[in-house]
Amino acid sequence: MLTKEGCQTRQTRLRDELSSAGIDAIALVHPLEIYYFTGVLLPESFPAPPAVFWFEADGNSWLAAHTDEGDPLVDESVTYEWSIGGTVNSYLRTQLGELVVDRLQAKNTKARRVGYQREFMGKLLADHIEKGLGGAPEWVDVDEMLNQMQEVKDDDELALMRKAVQIDLAAYDAAQQAISPGVNELEVLGAAQQAAHLAAGEKVFHDGDYQCGQLGGFARDRKIEEGELYIIDAWITYQGYWSDLCRTFSVGEPTELQESIYNHLSAFHDRIGDYLQPGKDSRDCAKAMDAYIREHPALAEAGLGHHGGHTIGLRAHQMPDVNPTRGGIFRVGNVVSIEPGSYIPDARAGVRLENMYLITESGPENLSVYPMEIRCRS
Repeated sequence: MLTKEGCQTRQTRLRDELSSAGIDAIALVHPLEIYYFTGVLLPESFPAPPAVFWFEADGNSWLAAHTDEGDPLVDESVTYEWSIGGTVNSYLRTQLGELVVDRLQAKNTKARRVGYQREFMGKLLADHIEKGLGGAPEWVDVDEMLNQMQEVKDDDELALMRKAVQIDLAAYDAAQQAISPGVNELEVLGAAQQAAHLAAGEKVFHDGDYQCGQLGGFARDRKIEEGELYIIDAWITYQGYWSDLCRTFSVGEPTELQESIYNHLSAFHDRIGDYLQPGKDSRDCAKAMDAYIREHPALAEAGLGHHGGHTIGLRAHQMPDVNPTRGGIFRVGNVVSIEPGSYIPDARAGVRLENMYLITESGPENLSVYPMEIRCRS
């Protein structure tokens, strides 16, 4: 999990950001942002009880949630009853809102300007905050502030991402061993998922593109065929952080065309240091990737079949992404996935190869060192 030291550092940065913007307090409601600042990872999926992290520019803070487990980095934790005998209560957001009103009134909280997550804050909770404050504050959306903070990774975040990558690579080991003509796509996915759980030492999310002979898509009840290329774009979330990698394997012996395309796309990773530098524009990387791919005669028309990559962390896709028309400036501490890919029918269906890189002062560090080989290893 994220460390207390890392959360304290992020809270200090948040306090500075709020003070600079003249914001008195912030109300965070998404589990990932709550985790980022408090170190407690609340569930995002069923039953996903709602929560709010209240943080004031002077440093006072509290967390209202369905549980006080996990030792959150806050001054106080308050809870509501979210189930009886294992049956989830109805109107959890109403319960949370009433708890928020009580907490704000008990502390006689005064806040003229309140930051909120426009993508996630519901009207019900906003109404309860206004009631607790004794009137409507000026609401200030802080989504962009939070996004920019999360672009640069702290040491505790990087430790979790490195672990997530290793879990993902364990899944690739198992997937390769399972790939053979006549094997069901679901069997390949199942082998990879089992390996991921065991490598993590806990249940983790693992899925991704597991359709053989296709650009992408979830695994089907279908047997893979000799001569196809199997693109596996595998995702892991481990203790809140993502790994997103891709390899392409031949089912049986690859054709000359398939191997030629594979080698061409693989070689782009050898020159990635030219683009993943602090101060470089991510759009330039995407344009260079497309131009390079088109140098292969069979790919001259197809080019880059999608974005060239994206930054990654608490969420699978963060900014800046690697697109020819949208992006931004790389900074030290960005973790960026780079995924050259191109697809043509003659290759059944094409190749995509993805690594994750940490941008440092001296250039990119490959976090996902793993063989790029078209033939499966037994």
